[in-house]
Amino acid sequence: MDAFNGFVPRSARAEWVSELLRAIDQAQWLAWRIGVVEGHNPQALMLYVELELIRAEVEAMRRPSDALRNIASAGEWLEK
Repeated sequence: MDAFNGFVPRSARAEWVSELLRAIDQAQWLAWRIGVVEGHNPQALMLYVELELIRAEVEAMRRPSDALRNIASAGEWLEK
C-alpha cells in the first residue's frame, strides 16, 4: 500500500523490487571488488554481508518462503 496513492498495482511493486535488487547487485559487486579483488578490506566485506542481509529482506517481499534460507546463507559470511 502506498501512503499517498492507496494501493499500488502488483506489477509496479514487482518492478520496484526488481530495480532494488539490481541496485543491490551493483553495490555488492563494487563491495566485493574493493574487499577482495583490490586487496583485503574488512569494511568492504562487511558492507557486502550487510547488502546480502538487505537482499534477503527484499527477496522476502517477493517470495516470503525463500527469505529464511537467504538470511541463513548471509550469516555464513559473518563467520568467515
